[in-house]
Amino acid sequence: MRIGDIAAGRAGDKGDTLDLTIVAYDDDGYQALSRTLTSERVAHVLEPVAPSSVQRYDIPGLRALKFVAPRALPGGVHASLRAGLHWQKAAIWLLLDLDIDA
Repeated sequence: MRIGDIAAGRAGDKGDTLDLTIVAYDDDGYQALSRTLTSERVAHVLEPVAPSSVQRYDIPGLRALKFVAPRALPGGVHASLRAGLHWQKAAIWLLLDLDIDA
């Protein structure tokens, strides 16, 4: 099953930091995401578009996982040679298309 089948996602940036949030549609989806989406796995998946360490924050009341990748966009969205909006969208698409074992 794809993450996009059990959750919605949002991508944004704050300076040079990538911010991704995945929100499960239901409690079962949230449990599956919590088990399978580690910081290390997300960092590995995002490496082509955001080579950076990744921190995960659990928000169980919203059935959400927030992933933050500091220094993923050197100099910020306007200074980096990496295209900002396309970079954010590529990151969230990579995550939503990822297969997980539920």
